[in-house]
Amino acid sequence: MDKPIRSLEDIFADPDAATLLAPDKKPVINYDPDVEGFKEIIDWIKQHDGKEPQKTMDLTERKMFSRLKGIRNNPDRCQKLKEYDELHLLGEADGSSEKEREVKAIKQEKMDFDSLDDILSDDSLLFDDSQKDVELNNKLFDTAKFKQILTKKQEEEKSVRNKMDGFSKYEPMFKQIQAGISSGQRQLVKFQNPEKNLKEHSFYVLNGQLIYIEAIGDPQIRESSDNRNRKDARAHVIYENGTENFPFIRGLASSLYGSKQRRTVPGYIVTEPMQKEYKLTNDDYVTGYVYVLKSLSQNPQILEIEKEHDLYKVGVTENTVEERTANAENEPTYLYAPIQIVEKIKVINLNAKTLEKTIHHALAEYRLDVDIKAANGKIIHPMEWFVVDLNTIETVVGKLITQLRVKQLDGMQN
Repeated sequence: MDKPIRSLEDIFADPDAATLLAPDKKPVINYDPDVEGFKEIIDWIKQHDGKEPQKTMDLTERKMFSRLKGIRNNPDRCQKLKEYDELHLLGEADGSSEKEREVKAIKQEKMDFDSLDDILSDDSLLFDDSQKDVELNNKLFDTAKFKQILTKKQEEEKSVRNKMDGFSKYEPMFKQIQAGISSGQRQLVKFQNPEKNLKEHSFYVLNGQLIYIEAIGDPQIRESSDNRNRKDARAHVIYENGTENFPFIRGLASSLYGSKQRRTVPGYIVTEPMQKEYKLTNDDYVTGYVYVLKSLSQNPQILEIEKEHDLYKVGVTENTVEERTANAENEPTYLYAPIQIVEKIKVINLNAKTLEKTIHHALAEYRLDVDIKAANGKIIHPMEWFVVDLNTIETVVGKLITQLRVKQLDGMQN
């Protein structure tokens, strides 16, 4: 790095760091990627005389096919989207209990992970992609607004997580924090001393998920279960998956401490960025770089795809990205063409091959699945190119690295 890291923007900018409407049963106010994606499928089917999308050479149809298949294989998403299913694409309810559907979904996810290292075998949360298409906006909410909301919520006894209206204003911060964790500029420290460490405008990892405390309300007297009156306050907590809630500070601290009896894992404090370039300790080592590439190929097939879609190669290399791509024009994995490096993220203390498998698994729905005839006459069947927008790639990679880092730390402490 050529200059010290002094802000979130510096971290994220550093090159080394890395449809048609459903029946109006009730108004949809908040943007929900699952709902909007399902509406796009319905829209496509209506435009094609009721024909369901198939796995054809048409990339738009193939994308609709993969998305519908993913929904049908996920009982929770089927249940969520039932009210919008005007074409009866999701079939009839199978009568399964919520618990049975949950067990079935978890079993299916575990089957999908058979090819990954044991570190991933138990974590069905790693590949949650429900928040893919949230738009970016760099303005932040005024904290004073939430102070008023939090004071009114003191009488509430339960904290329920809901979709957050306006999450796109916070999404860039989450990406910057994830990049800092990946590069080592930010560390994960086991949570302790809530009086000192639980504060506004700070990031934490709770149950493997990145959270942000936007505001803390004024303390008020609250009667506890043991009939003792204690001061407590509500916090406005935002989660990396686009949800929010207003838990009591004492309850949030308890969750971050973790409990063997409740089988909950301890949480972590995300430290502030290093003021100088991060120096590796004896226990640290750079394991590689995540890279995102754009093809500069003049192949008519590639140009036709890029005319209508975003197309990127995503991978992980143990060398520098420049070294890995130096011979791109002579390698089929790069489509026998020069490439442009769009993004690269330094990875510390994570197995590069495992990380690459995990990223490719998470992006499997968007994988380019066509045969391409190169200028030299050879047929290429690219496996690491994805028809997906850059925002989705950044979100998936950031969440995966954070999840894997947390699992690694949990394993070291057990």
